[in-house]
Amino acid sequence: MNKKETWPARKADRPFVRLVPDVQFARFAGGKTLSLNLLLPESDRPAPLILWIVGGAWVSCNSARNLPQLIRFAERGYAVAAIEYRLAHEARFPAQIEDAKSALRFLRANADKYGIDADRVGVWGHSAGGQLAALLGATGGSPEFETADHAEQSTRVRAVVDFSGPTDIELDFQSEYHMPVMALMLGGTIRMKPDLARSTNPAHYLDGREVPPFLIVHGDADTTVPLRQSALLHDALTEAGVRSEFYVLEGAGHSTSELLTRDDVLGRVGEFFDEHLKV
Repeated sequence: MNKKETWPARKADRPFVRLVPDVQFARFAGGKTLSLNLLLPESDRPAPLILWIVGGAWVSCNSARNLPQLIRFAERGYAVAAIEYRLAHEARFPAQIEDAKSALRFLRANADKYGIDADRVGVWGHSAGGQLAALLGATGGSPEFETADHAEQSTRVRAVVDFSGPTDIELDFQSEYHMPVMALMLGGTIRMKPDLARSTNPAHYLDGREVPPFLIVHGDADTTVPLRQSALLHDALTEAGVRSEFYVLEGAGHSTSELLTRDDVLGRVGEFFDEHLKV
């Protein structure tokens, strides 16, 4: 085994985890490629999969950034795929959710190669990644945002975890601070592109669909994505008859350093995925 692919080193008191870095799952005209980092547990049977979508306000995407925190889920028996997606200055929405679905279809198509259980998949994201995770969960298995690569594979998932993700960008994202990013992502301001702006909202895709359970986590001191954004999604899910758990973290802000380093938070995420992916 290539030493580069093993991270961290085996320890007597920790399960063995293998890192498969920089797995290319998409290529575009002009040479642009997308890749993912895959954490694989040592297991004698296919492992359930967690698709991790990193945040970055749709303008940055370091898929390796949270691997030190995510490794605990690989040690728990999950394959964890941290994916890239095209950024707002590279491609307009819906490119970002198309890329997330593309990564999922790729992993399902290569499930045997990587020892993944393609039937037991959950998605988890933070901030912009939380919005994409929620949108994937709401539209998985439906025609929205699907592309042709590995078209025979489903994008339906069994569970969604959304950390501090935006829901309704028309409500809180028209300030001078947010406007440049929104203009990049939409190809115009929210007022200029209202239909496209609304299409980013996962709450618009709930009626009459089979939507998986959600776990929503948000800090009440978040000044980047207001707490009410997650409250809106939770209320919409509940009204649609979808199981949704909403945890408000007192005093917590927006950064992953406040959320992904808390044992209580990660413990609840692990229990949630165990409940829905290990049955």
